[in-house]
Amino acid sequence: MRRLFVICGSLPEFIRPLGMEMSDFKVLVPLDGDEVSEDALLVLPMLRTIGFSQLVFISVDSPKNLKTRTAKAFADYLAVHSGNAEAAGWQVETVIAEGDAADIILAAAARTDVDLILLATHGRTGLERIRLGSLSDKLIKNALCPRLVVGPNVDIDLETYSLKRILVPVDGSALSEMSLPIARHLANLVGAEVDLIQAVSISSGMVAGDTGAGVDLMPGVLDSANSYLSRIADGFPGVKVNPNVVVGNAADSIVDHLDAHPVDLVVIASRGRTGLTRFALSSVTERILQGPDPVLVFEEGEDRSRLFSAARSA
Repeated sequence: MRRLFVICGSLPEFIRPLGMEMSDFKVLVPLDGDEVSEDALLVLPMLRTIGFSQLVFISVDSPKNLKTRTAKAFADYLAVHSGNAEAAGWQVETVIAEGDAADIILAAAARTDVDLILLATHGRTGLERIRLGSLSDKLIKNALCPRLVVGPNVDIDLETYSLKRILVPVDGSALSEMSLPIARHLANLVGAEVDLIQAVSISSGMVAGDTGAGVDLMPGVLDSANSYLSRIADGFPGVKVNPNVVVGNAADSIVDHLDAHPVDLVVIASRGRTGLTRFALSSVTERILQGPDPVLVFEEGEDRSRLFSAARSA
């Protein structure tokens, strides 16, 4: 059954669970009425294959933004998308609110029954590098659940989107390795391959010897990185794993690898928050979000998502 909530004010009441069944995963999809945000709809069939069956469409009437639709216009707009989703087998809720879009969508993403927020982002061009739109940037940095981001430079056919190849960047840290259970779970669900990638810096492969001359340590560094990825690959029984050690700046090396070896999804754990203050995303995460593939990004403490619970217990 479709539910329509028209809510006014900056702190909506829909942050509490709405009494729906908790057995299947739920995705929150913000739609603002333009074609860019609607790219997220093309990802929904893939989400069905990994256990999602509940969908919340959310649109915000921002009175200060003259370009936004009115609540009434959003009602007609969401009715069409909700009908299409229901026909495809989704359980659908629709939320229409008035106020600050970022605050309202973040409140919805903080609901305990929301497992993922799905975002398709705008790009900005000009003298600066391509960046995410300001609203998308706030949602990506501040949402309290995992984010699946279709970035401004994604270069895959979303019309036929499915998971065949997943990339996981690792660097030896416990944080980066938090991505491994979710990648393994997704790969097992859909039969996807997994690419592991570790970037090693050129500086780590060269030190000064006793004579002051350079001593080349790169062969040992590369051997160590390859051994590390081999140990990780052993933790993916039944999954085809492709280890990749690249030399250079991590952010640029990973994106260069993605340009040369297309994948369907990047799974990456980013830096978390301390207290009530959010850190900025790491430079590596920021760069990958500008890359050619959708990105599943999460932070430590956001694994309350039932998708992540399923991955850990699989």
